[in-house]
This record gives sequence, structure tokens and C-alpha cells, in this order.
Amino acid sequence: MIQEVLRILDPGTPIASVLLSGTQINNVIFSSFDEAKALAYFATSAGVIVVDADEIQGLQTA
Repeated sequence: MIQEVLRILDPGTPIASVLLSGTQINNVIFSSFDEAKALAYFATSAGVIVVDADEIQGLQTA
């Protein structure tokens, strides 16, 4: 389900929060989704976060 959402998100979409293995990450920008590797990329003020899409439990767009 989450991978379906990641496939249709536009790069640059503001994400209010990502729930990742029980940890909430706030205020990120969706960068891209590598479907072949199931990796999602998000930009933060500190840099880029690379996430295993299978570990994402929820997304809330801004």
C-alpha cells in the first residue's frame, strides 16, 4: 500500500510526517522512490534520508 502511494507522489511533495518503524519523522520533502530497490528518498534540513519502503508504516502529506 505505501509503495503504491510512493509511486504516485510528485518529487518535492511536502510530507508532514513519516511513521518509520514506530518513529515519527516530521517535515520532510519527498524526493524520489526507487521501485526496483524499494527505497524512498526524503530531503530534510540536515540532508537526505534513504528509507526502506517496507519499513514505512504511514505518511501524512502537508
